Amino acid sequence: MPEAPALLLYDHRSSICSQMARLALVEKGLPFERRSIDIMDQQEQFEAWYVALNPRAVVPTLQVGPDEIVTDTIRIVTRLHTFEGPNIAGDPQTPDWLRDIMALHYGVLLYRKRLEPDGTAPQIVARGHHLVALKAKRPDLEGLLTDRLERNARFQRLLRDPDAVQTHLDATRALVDRMATRVSEVPYLGGATWSVADAFGTAALARFTLHGFAEWWADTALADYYARMKARPSFTTAEVVDEGTERDL
Repeated sequence: MPEAPALLLYDHRSSICSQMARLALVEKGLPFERRSIDIMDQQEQFEAWYVALNPRAVVPTLQVGPDEIVTDTIRIVTRLHTFEGPNIAGDPQTPDWLRDIMALHYGVLLYRKRLEPDGTAPQIVARGHHLVALKAKRPDLEGLLTDRLERNARFQRLLRDPDAVQTHLDATRALVDRMATRVSEVPYLGGATWSVADAFGTAALARFTLHGFAEWWADTALADYYARMKARPSFTTAEVVDEGTERDL
């Protein structure tokens, strides 16, 4: 297996997907550099140079050597399997934890308690206004920003629907329960050893902790599992975020 070329991760500290990628890189033992993308105040993900790297204008993005660009978190961690280092792929017979964890609507978890009486979320409304203004200034991003505006509008409609919000909360709780059952049977989500499933699981549990959901697993094997994941050096090295304020989400 060839030695890994230089790796550069474009990320944001509190981005859950960035935390997943960082955990995988650290546990794989691969040296990498980071370039922080300010996706909040500066909206740097919409800069032309970054959109050229990642046309979806999201983080993270992994640059491998001088020419290869890998986007999408699952594709990034899968790419790491080709490099020298410990096997972090996990048991191929296990459930597809990566897909299931990524399928949750983390925005609903964040904004469900930040709604006005009419069901609107001020931050989402403000984001829509910002996207409209940005679209007027950046005709080169018309397609991307039109898509973002449509997604923003759909999200606002979802938040106004209590039943839809509850559906997403129930899906989150169901996944937590599945994780608890899994780690009562084996040490890690992916089987007998740490794998990228645990990178995704750890980042998700950290996010759920920030949302106040830790009581869901307080009396289950998942509490011990999360304590073990937090005790791993990678939790600190990868800067996993499980405490703070809304700006840490």
